[in-house]
Amino acid sequence: MIKTMAFSVIIQILIVLSVSIIMGEVFEQLKFPSIVGYLVAGLLIGPFSVNLIQNSSEMQTISALSLFFIIFLLGIEMKTESVVKHLKPGLKMMITSFIMPLILAVLLSMVLFGFGSKMDFILSLSISVPSISIISVLVMRYKLEKDPKGITVVSSVIITDILAFLLLGITYKSTLNAVLVIVYFIAFIVIFLGIDKILNSGKRNLRIHMERSIKILKSEHFSYAMIIVIGFLTGAISQIIGINYIIGIFFAGLIIHEGLIGRKLFGKIRRTLKRMNDGFFIPLFFGIAGIDVSSFYSLQRFLLPTVIIALSVIAFSMAVNYYFSGKVMKIKKKRWRVKMSAIINGRGAVGIAIATVALSTGVMTNEAYSIAILATILISITATAFLRNV
Repeated sequence: MIKTMAFSVIIQILIVLSVSIIMGEVFEQLKFPSIVGYLVAGLLIGPFSVNLIQNSSEMQTISALSLFFIIFLLGIEMKTESVVKHLKPGLKMMITSFIMPLILAVLLSMVLFGFGSKMDFILSLSISVPSISIISVLVMRYKLEKDPKGITVVSSVIITDILAFLLLGITYKSTLNAVLVIVYFIAFIVIFLGIDKILNSGKRNLRIHMERSIKILKSEHFSYAMIIVIGFLTGAISQIIGINYIIGIFFAGLIIHEGLIGRKLFGKIRRTLKRMNDGFFIPLFFGIAGIDVSSFYSLQRFLLPTVIIALSVIAFSMAVNYYFSGKVMKIKKKRWRVKMSAIINGRGAVGIAIATVALSTGVMTNEAYSIAILATILISITATAFLRNV
């Protein structure tokens, strides 16, 4: 019985992974984000279309594990000092790239869907939040990773994503618990900044001690294991104190840097995790996310409202970001203002992660989750289409 179940899960993973990778490559060749292709793959093989694969508890476990490595690497890819340095313009950009579109999405969701205040808010949150994974790829594609404009956008999205996960964590709690979560989160941030400052402060003795410890161990696999344990432990602690575990995992990744473990080992770990994510966890996670979407026939009455809310959010966000990119980042050329406003509208990993967590905890129905997935696909395609024409 166990062997049969294990074989069944392996076959499902094989199908999801194969179709996702193929569709991801197709969308990449068409100059669209591969993540959109992974989601479409899930739609094609899941209940939305041919119903070849259905989600199960085993697939949900694999999805949760994949999400851990995706969010963990996002943290590792970022640097605390970059966020702090560009905090002021990043906060300004957050208003136009996230807060204003979120307000619009909430109002439209209440009118078009009426799931209830909490679910409408979480649905709007998953649709409105920019995704650091998509945006960082777009920033690198246009060689803006060292440009102040690109760094400002990335810093803004990091702040936005952290805020979005925090909002998810407090949305479905009582007022007292929500206040406690905010207090715990502030304490969590203070502790994190303290630890990060110690590790990044250039204290030579600490770094020498860490390097000696690694040399004594003489095993990279121990370092890999300890880093992953740190990620799981931090995620568990954040969940226990009421903050969503996703935030803890992200901050755990943020702590891991070359000053702590050395440039050589950091580079190896980063490259290894990136290859694992790109070749396995990312296509698998988003493929499974597409499988979670309900059947086409059960969603027919939601399709037109989904198109309306998706196009409204992207149009509004593009317009306000076009205006404020000139004000905040001092961009004068219209072509570059269009490009930056399209880049900052990249949606994907974070929104889907929020929707997935909400679905797994029972605070979002399958219909609302399905709408979030379909809207994300529409927004990502629309934003990327603008980039292809500027």
